[in-house]
Amino acid sequence: MGFFDKANESKSPIGLLRAHIGTFMYYVKMGEQKFKDKEEIHDIFYDMNQTKFLLDQATRGSLYEFKKRIDDVLWDAAVHKYTEDMEKLKAALLKAVDEEHIETAEKTETSEPEEREEEKEEEKGDWKENIKNEMNAAEEEERKRQESSKNQIKEQQKADPRKMTEEDCRELWKLIKNMDVEFKEMKQLADDWFSVNGKKSGCLGMAAFMILIPAGAVFGILSVF
Repeated sequence: MGFFDKANESKSPIGLLRAHIGTFMYYVKMGEQKFKDKEEIHDIFYDMNQTKFLLDQATRGSLYEFKKRIDDVLWDAAVHKYTEDMEKLKAALLKAVDEEHIETAEKTETSEPEEREEEKEEEKGDWKENIKNEMNAAEEEERKRQESSKNQIKEQQKADPRKMTEEDCRELWKLIKNMDVEFKEMKQLADDWFSVNGKKSGCLGMAAFMILIPAGAVFGILSVF
């Protein structure tokens, strides 16, 4: 793993949890920046970044119990939300890969048919004419190759920036794998903490949850439940 949020790392379980949260969010911000022109994928990363306050509030205690370092209601809401977002990213990647595969297959089909006819022609007649014909054919082939290369460059320049290329798909998959590792670490650390300290869900927890969340975000968060 290339990056780890050492700024928030400490020997305490909560410090380590925050470090993994910081690393997870680093990849989210990287994805938001990298895929800013890819509408569907950018929107998912943007939404994930905007929901960071859930993780921040969940690891800073509750209004009713300041010694409690992880608020279980907020934490469960955050885990539920980010689990859905990760699934959306994977679905968007699969869709992009399928579209790129179809496009590549179509290009391959249109570029193949010409070559085989020449292979069937056997050398006949005067050897001098054969050599001249082969030289002319080689020049023609080179001309077509250069023309094809120019056309490919033009196509790349005209390509819709909103479409995912093979390189984009590989980069997104790499990000998803890194995020997946961090997300699993986050959940495991929190589960270990809850197994020792227990959870305190209920009316008080939900009241704290509603107070901590900005009014504008309430409707979006309630949809999680």
